Amino acid sequence: MRWIRTTALLALFGLVAVAAPARADDPPPPAPPPAAAPDADAARIAAAGHSLKWNWTPPGRNQRFGHAETLVHASLDNVRRLVIDYPKYKDLAPSITTSKVVGHQPDGSTDLYIRMGVLNNTISFWNVTRFAPVRAVDGNEVIEGQMVPGKGNIDDSVVVWTLHPAGPDWTVLKFDVLLRPGLPAPQSLIDEQLRDSAMDAVNSVHDRAQGSKDVGPYSG
Repeated sequence: MRWIRTTALLALFGLVAVAAPARADDPPPPAPPPAAAPDADAARIAAAGHSLKWNWTPPGRNQRFGHAETLVHASLDNVRRLVIDYPKYKDLAPSITTSKVVGHQPDGSTDLYIRMGVLNNTISFWNVTRFAPVRAVDGNEVIEGQMVPGKGNIDDSVVVWTLHPAGPDWTVLKFDVLLRPGLPAPQSLIDEQLRDSAMDAVNSVHDRAQGSKDVGPYSG
């Protein structure tokens, strides 16, 4: 009989424990972390379904650049590795015929000799561009190259790579390029050459990093 009473009491207390409401001072269960919003640049490029190009004057500049951008299904590390592979810059565009590292600076900058042909290779331009080390700017990695004064047969040249991760194994890649040939030429012709060169550059990195030409689909 004592065993029966003990069992009944245990069962009763068990039911009470199950039915008892949580105390007011019990902490609420933790909320699940919010889902990360898709990267706006990546979503915009993926919606277009291809790399984008145009001409513009970037903030802080006073010259018109050619601009292009793309979405790469590859990690930031893999994309950066191709961007800073300076000896292979001749692979960035059909117009580039030579790319050769000719010096290194104490701050980690790299001097690159570049020769290119324009107007169906009727004119050849060359210069030495000094690429500064990668720097962080507003959540992006920026790699900028500036022509070394006096080392080239053009007036000026600037290139700027901008890249940032857009989720696991996704990278947004942008490229801006300026070239002042020092020869009289319509701005429309220079604009066309610059934006086409920018597009060639981002597409070259995209295709080699990703292993295909497709852009998107992207889900963040």
